[in-house]
Amino acid sequence: MSTAAEADWLAVVREVDDGHEYLRKKAEEGSERRAFAIASAVAALGRGRGGREAVAEQLGGVSVRTVDKAIARAKQGRPYSSLPVDLAERLLALELADLDPLPADWWTAIAHLARGTVADGTWLDDPAERLAALLEDVARTRGSRVALGPITAAVRTFNRPQTLAVLEAIRQNAIESLPTRR
Repeated sequence: MSTAAEADWLAVVREVDDGHEYLRKKAEEGSERRAFAIASAVAALGRGRGGREAVAEQLGGVSVRTVDKAIARAKQGRPYSSLPVDLAERLLALELADLDPLPADWWTAIAHLARGTVADGTWLDDPAERLAALLEDVARTRGSRVALGPITAAVRTFNRPQTLAVLEAIRQNAIESLPTRR
């Protein structure tokens, strides 16, 4: 199997795995928030006999035992985020909107050279420089005919979230979402 074909299927598998992990975390967060809300409702109604039973009934007839499990879960103190689940996607979209437009062929070159790049925790420290160096390295090893000097100079001006937003747009095959100079 060729390296390019291997990179393509491997990127798809990793993207699907990332999606599953995202959904698992989202479900876990929902369960934590639900438990906290139930415990808060019971506390507001009062601990006695009426609080737990009233909440169970209002939840559509679930058992008091289910309410007790939710209270126990909430007491474990697992933190949950009150931030919207799609906040990261919205933040990245705002960062792309603030990005200086580049010519469409530059975005195509960047996407071609950076495709398959996995941005992990090491990318948090100066991702624009890492991306520019990656583009130069890949172009050198593949013998690219594109003049990268102006492209990498532009990439080096990206701030941290803008660089990560560009990488995410490339990962999602959404380079049309990148701001293009007309």
